[in-house]
Parts: sequence; structure tokens; C-alpha cells
Amino acid sequence: MKDKDKKTKYTLYSNIRFVYKTLYEVKPTMRLAMLGTIFFHLVGRVAGTVTLAAAVASITERGKVSHYLMVMAVMLVVYMVCQMGSQFVRAWSDYYYENAQNREFLMRLVHKSLHADYDNVESPAQQRLLMRATHAVNIYWNGVNLMYINYPLIIATFFGIALYVLTISFFDWRIMAVIVAMSVVSTLLEARYRKLRAQNMDEQYRIWGRFYYLKQQTTSVENGKDIRIYNMADWFRAGFDKLEGRNMALAAGQCRRKYAVDVSDTLFVAARDLLAYTILTAGVLGGTMSIAEYTLGLGVVAGLAEWFANLRYYISYLLEGNQMICEYRKMMDYPNRFLREGGMRIPEEWYRQFPTIEFHNVSFRYEEEGEDILKNISFSIQPGEKIALVGHNGAGKTTLVKLLCGFYHPTGGEIRIGGYSIETLNLDEYHALLAVIFQDLNTIPVSIASNVSACMEEETDMERVRACLRRAGLWKDVEALEKKERTNLTQSFDPDGILLSGGMMQKLMLARCLYKDAPMLILDEPTAALDPIAESGMYEEYQAATRGKSALFISHRLASTKFCDRILFLENGRIAEMGTHDELLAKNGKYAEVFAVQSQYYKEGEVQAHEE
Repeated sequence: MKDKDKKTKYTLYSNIRFVYKTLYEVKPTMRLAMLGTIFFHLVGRVAGTVTLAAAVASITERGKVSHYLMVMAVMLVVYMVCQMGSQFVRAWSDYYYENAQNREFLMRLVHKSLHADYDNVESPAQQRLLMRATHAVNIYWNGVNLMYINYPLIIATFFGIALYVLTISFFDWRIMAVIVAMSVVSTLLEARYRKLRAQNMDEQYRIWGRFYYLKQQTTSVENGKDIRIYNMADWFRAGFDKLEGRNMALAAGQCRRKYAVDVSDTLFVAARDLLAYTILTAGVLGGTMSIAEYTLGLGVVAGLAEWFANLRYYISYLLEGNQMICEYRKMMDYPNRFLREGGMRIPEEWYRQFPTIEFHNVSFRYEEEGEDILKNISFSIQPGEKIALVGHNGAGKTTLVKLLCGFYHPTGGEIRIGGYSIETLNLDEYHALLAVIFQDLNTIPVSIASNVSACMEEETDMERVRACLRRAGLWKDVEALEKKERTNLTQSFDPDGILLSGGMMQKLMLARCLYKDAPMLILDEPTAALDPIAESGMYEEYQAATRGKSALFISHRLASTKFCDRILFLENGRIAEMGTHDELLAKNGKYAEVFAVQSQYYKEGEVQAHEE
């Protein structure tokens, strides 16, 4: 990630072009909206400045009420047209902007996060980048919004400043000098404030992420029992207080610099008004300036100062939006190493029989400077072969599965599928060959049927869902529900949704695997939440489900590995032993030692159950 950050530099110009190019793709006529915003903003401000001077001139120079009324009517019409025109353009363009924000910017990010390499979204650093990218497009006060609003206003402001500078030069250059000096100093102070905010943003996002995590944990139904039984409410409150304290400390430093900006503005406004009033009043008293010119001069002075002040704020907001867009584009441009559109198409015969899997001296580590989790792993799985992967916690079993699924890239060696490097395959088509039950079970807050089919209900074969639920041993529980397989899981979207037990969740995941009917089945601790009897029945179903298919099983319970063709015993990131169940017992090595301990445990459990 660091190398990528160094190579890619997004400029303010390129980010503005990127945002507006996307907006124009959604609605090309938004170009007219931008021009309308500039025109109405500029003319409206100028009309407001000129109106009072025009009224004074109509009275002092013409002395007729009719002339005064005519002038005021014209100015009022101009002002109203500008206001209504500005409101119309804003309302019209806002509709298409919101459409573009949701349909283009946000949906592109969602698509990117869902199709990014898994290791591009899994790490804490990448999670923070994704959070910053989401912040740039997901809420109202975001990077796209800041650019969309402020860029046209900056252009109008530059035109306004040019016009007012030209006008004020006819009065006295000293007034302009004070206003320019005031704006330069305020801009520098504002830049210091914005720089501190930018420096704090990474820490700010880290705090927000942890705050959101604690909020999820405290409102989780699953955690509610533990929180109450173990009196953890105070512990969570202390966590919230600690994060809030860090957040307040960051805010305090930012407030001090913001206060310096506000104080400088106040002092310069006083100096500006004192000088302007003195020079303009002297002109009137000296007879070199009319009352109307005096009024216009005061309006132009105040207007020019306001143009400069607004320019500073518009630019600061634009730069804030620019920083967010940088994070968004960094996430969007982050490269995938695995191929999709350009990858090798999966041969048709692979869908019928999964090809040979080969690990050639594969090593893997999570951090560049960290220790290898897997060390020079070499083995193969032949078509239709069932392999058990066993070993102690932390031996690297789940990591090996993630490598096989194309979630991680080996830091050494190569994985070949059917003789081709996994990194040359079309990853989406490759994933269609795999049915996996991961160790961390997750359901989607939709119907049971959609969780089994992994698609919308209207695209789901309900008869097939019921058949898979029966084979997984879950249909009796589902059939007893009022809505049966159409019952929603969790109450996230449906107050009548249900929660499944750990054992039921594992049966649901088995039903999902059965529904997909892929040629390669991977099971990572699939029976961890089941009792030995239920586990035995589940493995019988696994045997039936994998008939004629390739399969890889991860399990701590070695008794469940008997039906596998071969067993790989991992220890400290290496394959310590390999063979059939009987061969490894005869070898009397690590596998036999662990199996003996577990066998004794089961015997003791059976004796205890018999005595009870």
C-alpha cells in the first residue's frame, strides 16, 4: 500500500475534472447548471451592492419619486430573477447530483469493494482506506458534495473580485491593499487549520471506526447476555469515554487554530472599515465625491471583503473535499492482482470434475516483515480426492484454505489449478467451482431460501432449497416456522425474523453448499458447534455430498477424518505428516499422539454419559 501511495498523486485539478466528468456522464446538461450557478451568483451579488447606491442617486441627482420607483423596481426584478434562477438551477441540478452520487460514485465504490482482492479490503489499513473512501461519497457533507457546491462558487467569486477590484481602484488603492493583506493572512491561518485537520484525519477515522465497533457490540443481541451476566456495561462505557476523550483532544487543537482565524478576521474587518470610512468620508467632505458614489464605495468595499472571505471559505471546503476524493480515487484505483475480465476462462470440464490442485513450495506471511505462517508447503489434491487438513490452532490451516480460494497471494511459491497458476485464472469463474463453509459463519438478513441459494427469491428454485434443507437436517425446524423457508433471518430488516443457533447455522451452510453443487467442497471446522452424535450424522452427509467431487476438510476432531483419502497434519506452518488415517496411526507420530488423546476424551465422555 505504501508503494502505491508514493506512485499515485492526485492533483486538485485532476480531482475536479474527475468529479465533474462523472456528473456530466450522468446528465450532460449539468454543464448548463454550472454556468447558471456562476451567472446568478455573480449578478445577484452585484445587484445587491448596486441597489442602495442607485436608490441614493435617483433621489439626490434626479429628485423624482417616479425615477426612484422605476430604479428600485428594475433592481428588485433583477434581484428576484437572480434568486429564483439560482434556486431553480440548484433544485434541478441537486436532483441529478444525488442520482449521480448514489448511482455512480457510491455504487462504483460498492462494486469495487465487492470485487477487490480479499486482502485489499481485509487488513486494518485497507479497512481505514475503505472507510475514508466511503466518507467521500456516502453522506451529505462529503468530498463530491464539497466539490460540486464550491467549485462553481469559486469561479463566480473570481469574476466578482476582478470586477470589484477594478471598481475600487477608482476610489483609493490603500483600501484594496488592506483587504488583500487581510485576506492573505486569514488564508494562511486557515491553511494551518486545514493542515492540522488533514493530519488528524487518519486518527479521527481510527477513533470513529472503534467507536462504531463498540456501538455494534453493545447493541448486538448476541452479546446482550454476556454483557449483563458479567456486568460489562461499565467496561464498554469506559471504552466510549476513552475514545471520546481522544476525540475531544483532537478537536481542542483544531479549535485553537480556528479561533486564531476568527480573531484575525475581526481585527482586519475593524481596520478595513476604519480606513474605508475615513477615505470615503474625506472625499465627500472635500467635494470630490457625491453621496451616491460614497454609498457605492461603501458597498464595494464591504462587497470586496465579502468576496475575499467567501473565496477563502470556498477554497478551504474545496481542499477538504479534494482530500476526500484523493482517498476515494486511491481506493478505486487500488490494483487487483487476481484476474477477472482478463483472466483465463475456466474449461467446461472443470465444472464437472475439479482438476488437480498443486501447492509448490508455498509460503505466506501477513506482514512484510512478519514471520511466515506457511513455510514451503508442497502437496497435491487429485481429482475426486478427499483431503483432511488437521493440526493445532495457529498451524496455518485456515490460511491455506484462503490461499486456495484466491483470497491471498503466496509470498513465495505457486499454486496451480489444472496445471495453470491460480493468478492467471478468471477469479469469478474459478469461485463458481468452489463451495465453502468458513469457520466464521455469517448469514444475510434475508429469507432462509435466499441464504441457501445465495440469490434473490425470484431467482431461487424453492423445491431444490427444501431438498437441500432436508439433506442438511434442518428442514424439520424450518417447516415448523409460519413462513417456512421464506422466513427472514435476524431482525435487521424484518421484526419477525429469527436467529439460528450455532448448530442450525452450520446445517444452513451445508444446505448452501448442497444447493451450489460445486465440484470442489471446502469445509473449515464445519461441525464445531455440534455434539458428537450430530457431528457423526453431518459427516455422513458430507460423505454423500462429496461423492465424485474433490474435497478439503479442516477439523480439530480427528475421528471425523477417517473417511478421507489422505490426511495432512500441519505443525508450525509445515506439513509434518501425510498419509491415510491407518498409515499415520501406524507411524505413531504427532497425528497418532493427538488422536490417542482425543479418543480417550471420547471414551471418558461415553462412560460418563452411560453412568448418568
